[in-house]
Amino acid sequence: MGENGTEVAAGAEGAPLDSRVFEFAFQPGWVDLTREEGGWVEAWATATAVATTYFDPARLEVGTKALTRDLRRRALALNSGESNSAAAYYTPGGRAVAELRSDWYGEEGAPRPSPADVVPLLLDVADAEIIGEPDVRYMDLPYGSAARVQATYTERGRLGFGRRRGSFIKYALFPPGVHDLCVVWVSWWDERDADEVVRVVDELVTGRMRLVPADGDEGDGAGVQP
Repeated sequence: MGENGTEVAAGAEGAPLDSRVFEFAFQPGWVDLTREEGGWVEAWATATAVATTYFDPARLEVGTKALTRDLRRRALALNSGESNSAAAYYTPGGRAVAELRSDWYGEEGAPRPSPADVVPLLLDVADAEIIGEPDVRYMDLPYGSAARVQATYTERGRLGFGRRRGSFIKYALFPPGVHDLCVVWVSWWDERDADEVVRVVDELVTGRMRLVPADGDEGDGAGVQP
């Protein structure tokens, strides 16, 4: 079971599960919140370090304590379920614009689905309703074929009251010779940020990722190295 309730099964002849991962060359604005341990202590340490070293105090429009709490909350949420990568996109003033998470999916003995097979799963968002017609695209990237979906949705608000609106882009990536598939999911909430988020995410996924062995040996990693 993946992010937002999306369930994806994968499997095919090739490298063992989890033998390769994607490295991200994040653009300015992204804060890498990936942690091997997703506990409270690790999230707090990450948030404190980022809030005090990444942001320019002279440009902050929020207090450092409030920013640290926001970073901690996102680090905890995005690393739940042992995600492979987690990040958040912030303005220089400290306002969170978008969240990113990537996960690998695979199941021994099951054939890896095609990009077209995965699209309905990418659009199946738990406790949310898709608004309008989603934008669905298929493409070939430096690290294999991909399916991209972009949609707007409504979900139940905090504490179960009301509904809130948001948008997401999900890329399902199918590297050749790899047993499983990778889903990169980015969500945002303010439509005024849509153009910037879409531009940054598409640039990141289509040209600023690299497939490398999970053991850290660069080897014959495929993709674009900025």
